[in-house]
Amino acid sequence: MSTSPRAATRQTVRAFAPADRAAFLSLYETVFGHERSADWFRWKFRENPYVDHVPIVAATVGGEPVGFRSFFAQEMRLSGVVRTAFQPCDTMIHADHRGQGLFGRMNEHAIERYRTGQPSFFFNFPNEHSKPGNLAHGWKEIGTVPAYYRPQNPVSVLEDRTDAGPSSPATDPRAADGRRIAALADALEGAIATSHRAGDRLLVGADGDLEIERHETPPPEILETVYRRSIPDAIHTNRTAAFYRWRFANPARTYAAYVARRDDEPVAALVTSSTDAYTRVVETLPRTLEAGAAIERLLAAALDDHADRGYVEAFGETLPAPLRFRFYPDTRLPLSALLQPTARTLLARDLGDGIGLESSSIDAWSFSRLDLDTT
Repeated sequence: MSTSPRAATRQTVRAFAPADRAAFLSLYETVFGHERSADWFRWKFRENPYVDHVPIVAATVGGEPVGFRSFFAQEMRLSGVVRTAFQPCDTMIHADHRGQGLFGRMNEHAIERYRTGQPSFFFNFPNEHSKPGNLAHGWKEIGTVPAYYRPQNPVSVLEDRTDAGPSSPATDPRAADGRRIAALADALEGAIATSHRAGDRLLVGADGDLEIERHETPPPEILETVYRRSIPDAIHTNRTAAFYRWRFANPARTYAAYVARRDDEPVAALVTSSTDAYTRVVETLPRTLEAGAAIERLLAAALDDHADRGYVEAFGETLPAPLRFRFYPDTRLPLSALLQPTARTLLARDLGDGIGLESSSIDAWSFSRLDLDTT
């Protein structure tokens, strides 16, 4: 609730209006610390093929937008039936207006707005700030999905956390320490990369019938073909060529793909998204992981291409055997003692279709990073 009757009369919760875009992007940068372009907004919300409007709720005070509750529309496959679902995302309230009940009012507005018709349900991985509000408005906790990390250059962390560095000026007494750290980093990075490559090659057996292709941009039709070879029963985003084409048009990310062919037929695929610091494995196909050997060959190729990254990350049911390739879950030691995941718990809320998602187990779902709005 509002902190005063006067504040309450000035609060409004309504549907997003076209004139709100500038305020949305400005508040996004303020709250999340990342600049997002008009092209990104258009891709994520206006050009989303699974909704015919911009699925955002706005909170205003005195007529000015101070908060937004957004939804990422996608098709979900449940035991062979395709339904539209909304994934809450990019929820933000200006710091000056928090604690006044705006999050709850935006949630209530969205639930009422979408109670009939599309979508069939909400699902998301809320952070520690929005999780209590979701639970208070009917979301149910399903379970935890781990993220997996493969450390590749731990020395880079030392550089980031050390005042001395190779860029220190010559007159700075820390410059010598910086040069020594840089030399150590170069030596250890090379040793770690060599060790990883040798270990990866031992894990993937020779398969002369398997041809590995590299694609600078993911090929939508090929990915759909591999997906349809073995569609899982678990709940997951429905993969089509149209979905892949739109999903990989995200202007805030770059993607590359690896395809394994046997007798000229695609049998497995893997997609990565990279920054200068890390690489994410965002998709592997087929989703049932029955082609484990082929996926591991693709993984080894991708890891070799990104050996200079500080770490490689995967999410959910993406890798056939993560520990074989030294990917460690953040839900278990040793990473659970070092990392504090803020958004690994799946919450879901039905919207009247009677599909019973709220009582499902985490084993009934299958996720890769591509199922999340943040990739």
